[in-house]
Amino acid sequence: MDALDRSDPKQIGDIMLRGRLGSGGMGRVFYGVTETYEPVAVKVIREDLVSRAEVRSRFARETDALRAVQGPHVAALVDASGDDEDRPWLAVEYVRGLSLKEFVETRGPLSPENVATLGALIADALKDIHRMGLLHRDLKPGNILLGREGPKVIDLGLVAFADGPTDLTTTQSTLGTPACMSPEQANTPKQLTAATDVYSLGATLMYALTKHYPYDGATVAALFMKIVSSDVAPNLDGLPEEFVPLISAMLAQDPAARPTVAEAFDRLEELATRGGTTLPVAIRRLAVATYVEREDDPVDIEPLPRPRPRDLSQVVVPGSVVARLADRLRGSYAANARF
Repeated sequence: MDALDRSDPKQIGDIMLRGRLGSGGMGRVFYGVTETYEPVAVKVIREDLVSRAEVRSRFARETDALRAVQGPHVAALVDASGDDEDRPWLAVEYVRGLSLKEFVETRGPLSPENVATLGALIADALKDIHRMGLLHRDLKPGNILLGREGPKVIDLGLVAFADGPTDLTTTQSTLGTPACMSPEQANTPKQLTAATDVYSLGATLMYALTKHYPYDGATVAALFMKIVSSDVAPNLDGLPEEFVPLISAMLAQDPAARPTVAEAFDRLEELATRGGTTLPVAIRRLAVATYVEREDDPVDIEPLPRPRPRDLSQVVVPGSVVARLADRLRGSYAANARF
């Protein structure tokens, strides 16, 4: 986390900002705390983009999606700006820990058992998103945080309605992350179904298991050519044998040939609970194995200092108090002596 600079706001709504977490193409993300010291990540539209209707529309859609989607593995909305505010913002729960991308880059691939558990929980998050008639459209290792209690899916900035074309993509631009993008999202991004998120989940799990994506390319254009070509098979090198059938199906060129999110969840749960392990135990093992405290994670509430021991030898007690106490002790002793 970087310190705030002079141009950054110090407060947004009732949230006190403590530092800058990062920035992207659409805005900046700050770290803040609410009035009750709940840690939050606050996203604010960049000043130079705030007047653009498309950007405001995307931001409003992300806010509406976060309001609608409720699930244990989706980062929850805490607060958001009103419709009449000049510079829109939203605050979501701050999840301590590394992203899946950071974890794999620094510590290597996860074990097959943990990837199966991770995949089941992400699939469950996608079910919560799809249940509201929405698509994520940008699921990738960088948008999965490995928190203390398990993974959380973040960043619904490209969310779209699942029952029709989206107005957030023009014919001149393609939104999403190329390495995890489905063929139909690269080709016809205005006509997507829930199958596009299934493909992205498959690509994400591939990375978690092997530290590489299904396709690579020297340029984005070369990568797109491989993704959309039915003649180029995905690179499955290093993929554990038990995952090959499922991941291959999730990466199918034809969206109709991919499993549904519910089917993917069932298969991943089977892999995660092999040998009699229950899913709650598998989830706890995943959290223990993947939660890493960041060196730059902010700490807001310092523990109260312990009171210094009092030197009773220096306490001066008035003589009248000592006399009254002595009288009471003598009376108590005399009363007890009668029994």
